[in-house]
Amino acid sequence: MQNPPSGAERYKPSINIAQSPRIMAPLLYLGTAYVFLAAAAWMLFRYRADFARGAYGGPGVIMTVHLFTLGFLSMTALGILNQWIPVVFDVPPLASRRVVWNFVLYLAGILGFAFGFAHQWWPLVAVSGSLLAIAILLWSAGVLSQLGQSAKQKEAVYWGVVAAVLGFNAVWILGLFMAASFLGWWPEYQVLRVHIATALGAWMGILVLTVQQKLNPMFSMSRAEGIRFAVPPLLVAGGVAATWISLFTWTGVMHVGAALWLIGIAISIFQGIAVLRQGKAKQFDRVFIGVGSAWVLFLGAGILSLGSSPLAVVLAFWGFLTLVLSYQGRILPFIVAVAVAKRLPGPVYKAFFMAQAMHPKNLPVIVGIGGLAGAALMVWGREATQPAMVAVSAGIALLLVMLQLGGIAVAMQVGRKQGPPARP
Repeated sequence: MQNPPSGAERYKPSINIAQSPRIMAPLLYLGTAYVFLAAAAWMLFRYRADFARGAYGGPGVIMTVHLFTLGFLSMTALGILNQWIPVVFDVPPLASRRVVWNFVLYLAGILGFAFGFAHQWWPLVAVSGSLLAIAILLWSAGVLSQLGQSAKQKEAVYWGVVAAVLGFNAVWILGLFMAASFLGWWPEYQVLRVHIATALGAWMGILVLTVQQKLNPMFSMSRAEGIRFAVPPLLVAGGVAATWISLFTWTGVMHVGAALWLIGIAISIFQGIAVLRQGKAKQFDRVFIGVGSAWVLFLGAGILSLGSSPLAVVLAFWGFLTLVLSYQGRILPFIVAVAVAKRLPGPVYKAFFMAQAMHPKNLPVIVGIGGLAGAALMVWGREATQPAMVAVSAGIALLLVMLQLGGIAVAMQVGRKQGPPARP
């Protein structure tokens, strides 16, 4: 009589990697995102004095922020979702031609945006913002069309993606009002706080909370039973809604939104720990060290947001950077492994085991330490008005980019030579 299978052997990811798009689709966005991250790090160094004295309204600072948010974070999100939505929702990927044209339009918008801010050429900023809006609308139409084809049950992951897509569109709508203020068509930056809250909460925040519902159980081989993943995104959405309400009532309502964000962050941290405790993986995946460091930064950002401190945004940015780089150390090898597995005989499912041999084991630990250090130095530089500390923070960001790309490349080369690990 055979022994019953262990927990690790019973675990099966609830995704269909056979639906993965051509490798060009995600890597086109992901590769470009790293270029923008390096550019943002350089601009942080260049405008270190402005960041140190809190001159966040300066054109150079605004350009740097958008190189990071539109160029790195959003470009990464679009690349990941090109890969993630077909396999998670078991739908065909978007046509390659559509992906390329959407990418070109989005890239042109970002470049024009950055150039316009750098030279304070506001008409170009407005035109580039319009290009970004068109690109986001076209991308959103494609994503919602894919979701509409899915036969899977509409659970928290489905509604989380829908909410994030709507949030992304709300960001560019608010951005038009910001552009109008630069042109003198809008009296003041009345929507700035709502623009920031929507970008960090309704777009990136809800998206991260949604994507990790699949990533964390997969990396820990956990069934994640009894965990209500929908609660944190709902709280974050409530916080964003409170910020919108403050635009039409009084700014004190923002404190209610900040409290909701903080509660949502705390619950997400406890849920992450619960997922790990249910995990059946034989070894602890060090990716959770980098992920955990990111959530420490998010927790700090949530606490600072209670007092409406601009430093909350600084911690949030470093949190997103740390989280993205930590997950990317696993995601990029997986994307490559899927492309390779499709060309080899046998089931595509073997890509999971190929990817295990191709990801850098200790890179998330380095990313976690670097993210915490970079955030601390940038906060120190602002509090002490020390541009040198901001410069060191920028250097850490650039170093993380090089270590990330180099570490992944070396790990994948070693993994290919060793071959995939034995299946449990």
